Amino acid sequence: MAIHKMKKVWEYIDGTLQEFRCCFSREATFQWFLVAVIGMMVRSDHHGVTSIVRELIIDPNKYTCLIHFFHSSGWTLEKLQKKWINIIQKSGNIFRLDGLIVLLGDGVKQAKEATRMPGVKKLRQESEDSSKSEYIRGHMFGGLGVLVGGLAKQFCLPLSLCLHDGVKTIQEWDNSEYKEDSHVSRLVREACKIAQTMNEQCLLLLDRYFLTQPALKSITEATEDNGGKSPVILITRPKDNYTAWFKPDPQPALAPEGGGTAGKAGKPKRGPKPKTDKESTAPKKEKPPLGEKVKIFDLFRTKAKEFTKTTLMLYGDCEEVGIFYANLFWGRDLFQELRFVFVNRDGDYSVFVSTALDMDPGRIVELYCYRFKIETFFRAFKQTMSGFGYHFWTRRMPAFNIFATVEAMEQKIQDVTAKVSKDSITTTLNAIEGFVMFACIAMGIIQLCSLRFTNEINHNENRWMRTNNKGIPAEETTMVNLRFALPYLFHKCQNLALVKAIKARQADKTTVDIFDEILDETA
Repeated sequence: MAIHKMKKVWEYIDGTLQEFRCCFSREATFQWFLVAVIGMMVRSDHHGVTSIVRELIIDPNKYTCLIHFFHSSGWTLEKLQKKWINIIQKSGNIFRLDGLIVLLGDGVKQAKEATRMPGVKKLRQESEDSSKSEYIRGHMFGGLGVLVGGLAKQFCLPLSLCLHDGVKTIQEWDNSEYKEDSHVSRLVREACKIAQTMNEQCLLLLDRYFLTQPALKSITEATEDNGGKSPVILITRPKDNYTAWFKPDPQPALAPEGGGTAGKAGKPKRGPKPKTDKESTAPKKEKPPLGEKVKIFDLFRTKAKEFTKTTLMLYGDCEEVGIFYANLFWGRDLFQELRFVFVNRDGDYSVFVSTALDMDPGRIVELYCYRFKIETFFRAFKQTMSGFGYHFWTRRMPAFNIFATVEAMEQKIQDVTAKVSKDSITTTLNAIEGFVMFACIAMGIIQLCSLRFTNEINHNENRWMRTNNKGIPAEETTMVNLRFALPYLFHKCQNLALVKAIKARQADKTTVDIFDEILDETA
């Protein structure tokens, strides 16, 4: 295929980016946004903002302007996220399961050795990968994405990726709505907020780390705010040591003979006297009638005879498994009824949980298998896009001491009182989250291009591949093809707004001649 057929791909990218114009208060800020996103999509090295300058041949004297753009007050993260969700919802590429939008969520850690970067703290990695150290210094992000694509292939398209740990004090300065939330409760609240923005009930797939009482309480609160309709249906897994309660067996009421009281019915029960209204304090949630308390994984032994054989589609393969399900009460002081599904795959035991009490148990297991798509996204976001390749810091941030405790570092930030220092730290934090958000938009547009322009990308003659791919290309393949088409973009698509924005900031007028020479060599 000739490279000129990539023109409609660039036109689609330009049209998508133009929809963000309403999120920027100034035209110059919006044009820098175009430069930043396009630079992230086509850059060949991953060295922060400087890689954008090199790839697009931006005037080095404007490097400082690009840095100032990330710290600008002309845009807000909330507006960008809302507009991005609206664009994805209108794209028609959302992949639905059982008629529901699928949201995927998880946390991701990124190592950062900076000493004056907001949010950096000592983090423990729970991964079983031997190449990862147990403790690192870095940032803790909470990510949410939506499943897009078709039956042949799906992507986890990123919707939001924000810092969830190490920034509590900074959030208190801004009076953020998430200042009291933990990583778990904030991620669930953000998912509910996305579902309410889409005005649809969504499936929310999370790993076992997120089955906690704060997470379930966040869903309950969102349900009350949403008029009694739950914005999300949570599907996750429990930890191995969790316990739950069966429902109590119905006990028939036995009437005493002769119409009198039976035995010691009139005798008062032992124990402390019930508190009066004056003695009672805050109202306490009424404890439902409970049955037998059990360890969840013990049910594989005690209910072994009740497992039934069924065939499920697990990670693309049909497998025959043994399955058993029960609705149990979970959570001390919460006692929320959940559907637990027990799966035996030839001695490999797994348990799945859903807040939908009437959902088919086999379907719960099949739906959870899509959760790994967010892990695939994190890998591509780190290795291909380098979405965490920011280097923003400020001298007004207290220096990080590798020997100090987390509490001591938090106290250092709390000791910052000067308004100019607080503003500098807050602006730097916004620049970090903004850089990651722009990378999410760039990654999402690349994924949409892979889905919409499969033939144009797969048959590019400028990139040799040992095995020709006839299916939907990966993000890296699309990025390489866009990079190859960059000279043609500046040569033949000069009417596009993104081309005008980039050219106005390039080194000199001879840039067009440089791309003409590259185009002649590849022709």
